[in-house]
Amino acid sequence: MKQGGVWLLEEATGLLRELPARSWVVWLAGTLPFTWLWIVFLLEMARSAFSGEQIVGKSLLLAVLYVGKHAAQAVFSRDCLQVLRGDRVSAPGAKALARLLLAQAAVQPFRMPVLSLTSLAVMPYPRVAAFLRNVGPCAIDRERGFVREAWQLGRTDTRAHSVALLILSLCWLLLYINLFALWFVLPMLLKAFFGVQTEMTRLAGRMVNPATFFVTAVLTQLAVEPVLGALAGVRAFYAQARHGGEDLRGIFRRMTAAVALLAVLAGAPSLPVRAQERPLDAAVLDREIDDVLRDAEFAWKMPKAVQQEESSTWMRGLFDAIGRWLAWLVEIYRKLFPKELPPLDSPPPRWNVDANLLRWAMIGTALLAAGCVVLIVLSRKKEKKIPVPDQAVSVAPVDVRDENVSASQLPEEEWLQMADQFAAQHEFRLAMRALHLAGLRYLGEKGWVTLQPAKTGSEYGRELARRLRDVPAAIEGFGRGLREYEGVWYGFGAAEAASYHSLRMTWEEMRRHA
Repeated sequence: MKQGGVWLLEEATGLLRELPARSWVVWLAGTLPFTWLWIVFLLEMARSAFSGEQIVGKSLLLAVLYVGKHAAQAVFSRDCLQVLRGDRVSAPGAKALARLLLAQAAVQPFRMPVLSLTSLAVMPYPRVAAFLRNVGPCAIDRERGFVREAWQLGRTDTRAHSVALLILSLCWLLLYINLFALWFVLPMLLKAFFGVQTEMTRLAGRMVNPATFFVTAVLTQLAVEPVLGALAGVRAFYAQARHGGEDLRGIFRRMTAAVALLAVLAGAPSLPVRAQERPLDAAVLDREIDDVLRDAEFAWKMPKAVQQEESSTWMRGLFDAIGRWLAWLVEIYRKLFPKELPPLDSPPPRWNVDANLLRWAMIGTALLAAGCVVLIVLSRKKEKKIPVPDQAVSVAPVDVRDENVSASQLPEEEWLQMADQFAAQHEFRLAMRALHLAGLRYLGEKGWVTLQPAKTGSEYGRELARRLRDVPAAIEGFGRGLREYEGVWYGFGAAEAASYHSLRMTWEEMRRHA
């Protein structure tokens, strides 16, 4: 399945929050020294009178830090790839690290001229940029052929990558404008509120110079670099998943970890290490992949040609069985009453239709249909005149028992009214179902989740965690309410008044925090 550029960016930014602290330390240790020395080097070369004496030593140091920077960013992208696979994030070995440094020293010096040339042609730019990002992680994982693999990964889904790079370019431009404005706004605010006089306020209009433009561009690129590294990891993961099933393997690893944790909690003996190190059987892996694809999360995306063919074959067999059964009854009737039916080899009887009879039959059918319409209209009027008692409960406009019911079918107020009606009838299980749909409708109206019939509660929880990451109380409340609802609706939890009121209080608390 192909992903769009917006989806790739959202996945990459969400991945940055899941990385361990070690990955960020490696990225900062490789990027900050080079960035600082780059700024100092260019400013001194442009202004210092002794720049000719320092250019050799500082150029050599800058080249070494340049290779170290790209090596650290390659390790950062590989950590992103390991998190997506579900593996434990580990540091590369000494041999892999040496291979990484040699590969980056051989490839990255051509980065600026090659990207400048390809940006003029526009079309090859995404492929070349992706190749330069992927050559480092490929060099860590492979001893041979990593250049070819990096080029193949760069050629995959260039359209989505181009859209993602275009969006990042617009974000880079907006961030650049904001940072450039801060050079003037912050000194003015310090002087206005605290009376602090700085060099920036003394320089005034002279702040608009090439050094300010250059430093702002470097800081803006420094802020966007982690997203580019995570984007490279996401693209490499889904490119490899098309051929090796990396996404399904990640799901299986998480399922295995969950089963092992449940076994430990239940007091079961731990799995032997040798059993975990055995290679997977191809037949077992294919069977597990088929089971996963038959899940509701993926079944709605599968083509329906096979299902239609199976259903048509089943219906054809049913009609053949009915035909054989009717032929058997006719044969028995023929044996019992041989004079009642014509023989099998006799020609079929000819039917003569009288025109007058057909016309009167059509008139009678029309009168009968008109009479039915009149009776239906009169019965509707009588139903409207019947007074409804105060204690009558209105019929639900949708059937909440249906799993295909979407929260977007009714407003939040109607879902809450339906929950109160079911609670009054002591149908607390249906009341909790309606209350859960009301909560999803509220989150969808606020734009915090995207309502889709095929989404599960855990998917809504992950989407809410991305968009309300600054409100942990709301995320925790949604998770607690989801566990209470699913324990009753899908599990063996008791549907009682206490569970319904507990879910109601949890939902109201989550709404207040949100």
